[in-house]
Amino acid sequence: MTSFITWIGTVVYGWDLHLFQAIHPTVPPPSAMLQLARVFADGPLVLTAGILGLMLVRPGGSMRATALKALVAAAMALIGNALIGLVWDRARPFVAGVGQAWITHAATGSFPSDHLTAQWVIAGMLWLDPRTRRWSMVVGLLGLPMAWARIYLGVHYPGDMVGAFAIAALATLGVWIARHRRTAAGVARTSMASQA
Repeated sequence: MTSFITWIGTVVYGWDLHLFQAIHPTVPPPSAMLQLARVFADGPLVLTAGILGLMLVRPGGSMRATALKALVAAAMALIGNALIGLVWDRARPFVAGVGQAWITHAATGSFPSDHLTAQWVIAGMLWLDPRTRRWSMVVGLLGLPMAWARIYLGVHYPGDMVGAFAIAALATLGVWIARHRRTAAGVARTSMASQA
């Protein structure tokens, strides 16, 4: 069984490394591409923070609760990422010697991407509220160039982005299930009270 798991790990890492090498430049990229990647590496998260900030200060506060829930869910997912890092401290590509970091970055574990986890958890939480679904699509789509940029710049593997998506999906699903159960329990209590 252990040899099978080792074989699967080798195959997955090979696929991940192959995709990384297809995206990441091995020679210094042109200045314009480097600047574009640097903007995409962090810019979408800054825009997302701005969107949440607008929701928090919007008059009437109709979306304030959703924005707060998105921030809490993102924080909880990042704690989950930290716990994953304690179990599996995957070296970043530039630390492992398979790529060059084209930005300054700490040599922390790379799996899953914290940037993308936060971005996509927020997108998922905004999707759960019909009033913020358009914002959810914007936030989710902004994660795509961020994922590309962080691979291009040599600080993540594609698998780190898949991991971020999985964590975000699990966090969003967990919140949806908890909300659904709470709603069902409330309906059952109301029904029992009306029958009494």
